[in-house]
Amino acid sequence: MTPIAVSIIGWSGAGKTALITRLVPELHARGLRVGVVKHTSHPHPLHPEGRDTAHHARAGAALVVFATPEGVQVSLPSPPARLSALLERFAGHLDLVLVEGWKEGPLPKLEVWREGLEAPLSATRSDVLAFVGPEGGPGVGSGMEGRPRFDPEDTRGIADFLQHGPREGGWRPAAPVRSEAPAPARTSPAVLPPGVTWRPVRRHTADSGLSDERDDAVAIEEPLDIRVSGDTVAITLRTPGADRFLVTGFLFAEGLIHGAEDLGGLVHCGRPGEEGYGNTVEVTPAPGLVMDLERVSATRRGTLTTAACGVCGRRSVDDLVAACHPVPPGPPFSASVLASTPERLRATQLNFAHTGGVHAAAALDAHGEVLAAFEDVGRHNAVDKVVGALVLEHGLRSARTALKDSPRPALLVVSGRVGFDILQKAAVARIPIVASVSAATSLAIDLAGRAGITLATFVRGGRFNVYCHPERIRED
Repeated sequence: MTPIAVSIIGWSGAGKTALITRLVPELHARGLRVGVVKHTSHPHPLHPEGRDTAHHARAGAALVVFATPEGVQVSLPSPPARLSALLERFAGHLDLVLVEGWKEGPLPKLEVWREGLEAPLSATRSDVLAFVGPEGGPGVGSGMEGRPRFDPEDTRGIADFLQHGPREGGWRPAAPVRSEAPAPARTSPAVLPPGVTWRPVRRHTADSGLSDERDDAVAIEEPLDIRVSGDTVAITLRTPGADRFLVTGFLFAEGLIHGAEDLGGLVHCGRPGEEGYGNTVEVTPAPGLVMDLERVSATRRGTLTTAACGVCGRRSVDDLVAACHPVPPGPPFSASVLASTPERLRATQLNFAHTGGVHAAAALDAHGEVLAAFEDVGRHNAVDKVVGALVLEHGLRSARTALKDSPRPALLVVSGRVGFDILQKAAVARIPIVASVSAATSLAIDLAGRAGITLATFVRGGRFNVYCHPERIRED
């Protein structure tokens, strides 16, 4: 069985390393086999130039090992997003993996925080499942309601959480309350994943009529005001969390930025605890860059973009098509892996498991490994979050500025209908294959053919339909 992995995140100096060094012996004493991964976003050569291992790695070795009397160092050529492949290698040998850092990765997270640092990441992120910080720190009203809080010295309590909380990459402390299944009234708060909240509901059946009021798990929907240098570019309704990815993906799809280097700053306005904190993001362009806000129609800026719409208020579909450069062929993609993408996507849908009311999107590499996956009440928001993560974490660049060896995802899978807006975002991100568990619209199919994208729909039960460019699909 693949071991459970949890990211321990927090600002520099929060105490992540100190916490992990206390947790490892505590978990070991409970009989758990614990692995630790240190993640960094900064360049760090594993094999110094000129060393034998550097030559081995450059030659294309799938595994490079440096064995010494003090121990063995193992390195893989896989990028960090393929940590799941590494964990699979240790199935049966590890029970739990603690990853120090990787705050933008897909793993469930526990944040460490102390006074004197910037506002907690938990306040605006839906993937932080628990909080380690001092009593009296940020709490109700700061976006962390309903998530467990631990004192930094409560090593046993945190170990209990890690031992019994995470299940299959998410948080499963209680069975989700499904609308079709009767359930007793909730007598004490249960931990819900971020992005989900409780609302009272009464259920009606022909036999018993209207039931007593009880709590039901529903998806959170809130507005997000996207501002560039103080000017509102758009207001969208979204599921809070991963807002910096959502904004980056939105700006990328609109052609306002061509890569992460175009962003000078991206922060939430206000302070934790203030009403509405987390619902406005201020973008500062990189020094010397002036974003062409006129690329976004004046009828769109300052108006509400609903969670179901990605192209509201645009003057012409041709304005969007003009930004879609033809997508290069890309590597062939396994038909069986393509057929399995909905199951891979479903494994990331924690909020959907509780509510049945959110969409999801994920980007995969040529080997079928998930690079980024997000949920949202809006289909296009979920895609923007994925593309934004690819831009910020994987160096994705637009066709206008991409280098020859720029990284590029191989496939985008979405949980709902594929409309023109989804295809347009995939085309700008140069993703060669789009897969969906549902149907596609006529305009989406036309754009896929024009942009050189392979479009697969009704991907279910090992079957799928292909509308355009089937030459990328490789039979196993």
